[in-house]
Amino acid sequence: MANGSTENKKPQLIMLHPNLDNLIDLATPEPYRIRSEGPGDAKAWERIISESFQEAYSYRLMTEDKAYRPERVFFLTNEKDVPIATAASWTSADFPADCALMHMVGILPEHSGHHLGLYVSLAAMKYAKKEGFARMALRTDDFRLPAIKTYLRLGFLPAIVHESHIERWKNILHKVRREDLLDSLPEAYDGATIRTI
Repeated sequence: MANGSTENKKPQLIMLHPNLDNLIDLATPEPYRIRSEGPGDAKAWERIISESFQEAYSYRLMTEDKAYRPERVFFLTNEKDVPIATAASWTSADFPADCALMHMVGILPEHSGHHLGLYVSLAAMKYAKKEGFARMALRTDDFRLPAIKTYLRLGFLPAIVHESHIERWKNILHKVRREDLLDSLPEAYDGATIRTI
């Protein structure tokens, strides 16, 4: 976790997908499948998230949250139905009522580099839309560049919710080669609760 502890800056960055009616159209590639939580998946989730974040996590983190519903927790599985990636469609009082939250996205490190997080995250977004949410937010960190690239591909945009975010996003957008978004960043934070570029 050295990378995270040295480069992570608080508060976390926020990204917002402004319109869940406009989702990218992608089919999950063979042999992978997407499904919601089933019996025995708690241990799989713990392994995926703990290995993704290099820190031990208990599934109680999910089940003890008032937003928890098994159908909101998605898994991408291999041909043997073994979960290798996860993402959840969540809710949080930190965001407006029409805004779902992308929550606890992770992939087993040995399966990284194949864009599998893209597909499981898209499943969570589709479910948020099905539940009637108009948009979706997520929290991320400066050093999670592969994840940020995925979120940008999914249509999430930087949301400026703290004065430190503008400079941090400028740095990140250069690193992920998305300079096309730089001109949309505001000059200064205006105090808005959620302000997309």
